[in-house]
Amino acid sequence: MARESMTEMLQNARDGKYGVAAFNILDYSSFKVVVETANELEAPVIVQTSVKTINLWGYDAIASWYKELTKNASVPVALHVDHCTDLEVIKNCIKAGWSSVMIDASSKPFEENLEISRKVVELASAANVSVEAELGEIGGVEDDLIIEEEDATLADPAKAKIFCEELDLAVFAPAIGTAHGVYSGEPKIAFDRIEEIAKTTGVPLALHGGTGLSDEVFKKCIGMGCAKVNISTQLKHTYINSFTDFKKENPNLFEPVKFIEYQIKRLKNDVKENIILFGGAGKART
Repeated sequence: MARESMTEMLQNARDGKYGVAAFNILDYSSFKVVVETANELEAPVIVQTSVKTINLWGYDAIASWYKELTKNASVPVALHVDHCTDLEVIKNCIKAGWSSVMIDASSKPFEENLEISRKVVELASAANVSVEAELGEIGGVEDDLIIEEEDATLADPAKAKIFCEELDLAVFAPAIGTAHGVYSGEPKIAFDRIEEIAKTTGVPLALHGGTGLSDEVFKKCIGMGCAKVNISTQLKHTYINSFTDFKKENPNLFEPVKFIEYQIKRLKNDVKENIILFGGAGKART
């Protein structure tokens, strides 16, 4: 089972009305936490890498982590590059062994977005790699790209239908009112748009900007067709706060392994809670 593209796991999730958690990892430890926790919960999972993370550690290093950590895994694990705007990065990910890629040309006019996304689908399909693409602009901060709330645009259902008919996508990411980063107020989710796009496209949807949404909102979005649920900001905060919290409790301790062990414990708790919340536990073989 282990190493897989997203296609089958997300279609199963859409049909079964549960969500597959997609976690943006930061290093080897966080990658290991995600895979081991998914194994324990018998849940399919998506490990996501931002372009910043790839630039830090390198394609070969991350690909080797994927190979090692999924070698004995009994659950499907996809390795996915998140919100990538650079075709060269996508080509390098495909060559290195990523099983899924996301092309984000959502800032471009519709026809240009469609054309760029089509090129990526052609590249990926030749290597049996699945593709995610985006329509509309999701607000917030992602990989240092800042989109103000007033500049965020919701995906048009009619254009979404054309987009998904033209492209063979494993998952489609429409802008539906969520935002990357920390919410400053109550998010205004366009549930009617999620429902319409899910019905007209028939493609599993990705829910971006998941950190900070209520349990009820998550469950409602998943029930409407959001089969892939992204969690990034939460892990970033836990990654940093676990160190600072542990240091406050142990001001005279300078043994790095103790800090890392505590960090792993906190990250594992986040990963476990989200997998269970999204309904993925026990779904590895469905």
